[in-house]
Amino acid sequence: MSRGSPEFRPGQKVRHPELGEGVVGVEPTGFVRVFFRALGERQVPAEVLREAETWTDRVISGLRPFTPEALERLWLALEAAELPLMESAAALTSAKVDLLPHQVVLVHRVANAQPRRFLIADEVGLGKTIETALILRELASSGELRRALMVVPAGLVDNWRRELNEVFNLDFEVFGTEGDVTDRKSNAFAKHNRLIVSIDTLKRRARVKRLLEAPSWDLVVFDEAHHLSAYRTGNRVKKTENYKLAEALRQHCRDLLLLSATPHQGDHFRFWMLLRLLNPTLFRDEQDMVENRHRLNAVVIRRTKADACTSDGGHLFARRVVHTEGFTLSEDERRFYRALLDYLRDGYNLAAKQGRQGRAL
Repeated sequence: MSRGSPEFRPGQKVRHPELGEGVVGVEPTGFVRVFFRALGERQVPAEVLREAETWTDRVISGLRPFTPEALERLWLALEAAELPLMESAAALTSAKVDLLPHQVVLVHRVANAQPRRFLIADEVGLGKTIETALILRELASSGELRRALMVVPAGLVDNWRRELNEVFNLDFEVFGTEGDVTDRKSNAFAKHNRLIVSIDTLKRRARVKRLLEAPSWDLVVFDEAHHLSAYRTGNRVKKTENYKLAEALRQHCRDLLLLSATPHQGDHFRFWMLLRLLNPTLFRDEQDMVENRHRLNAVVIRRTKADACTSDGGHLFARRVVHTEGFTLSEDERRFYRALLDYLRDGYNLAAKQGRQGRAL
């Protein structure tokens, strides 16, 4: 090797300015024989080589003094790397809609999660149907979705068909006597891979049996999932047919999404039972859920209209401004108010005595 040239030994990692990293082969003699990862073995001048830094060395050499501006730049860089660009996201979905940031964020989180089992509880008006269609499109484009089942209220079947097929081009068929597919002659659940079906049609025992005999689903979606109810009476738990259907399907699918803007319904036990469909080990009971509510973030995605914005960061919905107005009742208004309270109190007391028997107030 010529005088002044750096010395290298066989097996040493080196870096070439154009060829990248490699490993020194035989003993150098002016020219060094190096095996490069991308190009294979090459013979290069020793003076152009430098000792390759380890990953730790590169991290240490890149350290800079902390400043708030640097931290913000790091956060923005991480966000940019994590989230797909808005323009490319719209092109990938082939959808006839303008995507909003909160929708892209949700799709990214769900599509990259394992397992994909979530309660999507966005407020009414934020586009849970669009978000679900985007998830379907994303999983299909990545080859992770062949069989999908949409279980929805009967009154929303046509709306789901229109959104999924006309807006997102997902080619779903409607199951039912007035739909595209029936099970009169064969097991339609085994032959058709993308189905929309009303929950009332599907929860019949014979249908559930055929459903479980068919291959498992890649994704099952329940719309208006707060109707998957289970009640507790004393020490007994009563599960509705809707809930039993969801229990059967949760074992027969890879991914499960529950959609509801009002999942809690003011009942901790019912809400806990709903979450058990997604992860039965997340909470021991409803009390554990209340005390450790931070764990809800693992399976519940909830955004309000205040969280939503346009693609340029502007308000998507007008901010609601509430003013409290004080006033004083006149004597006639006071008498009417007391009489109304007495009337309602008598009605509720009578209803409590008669149990579930209906009575108009």
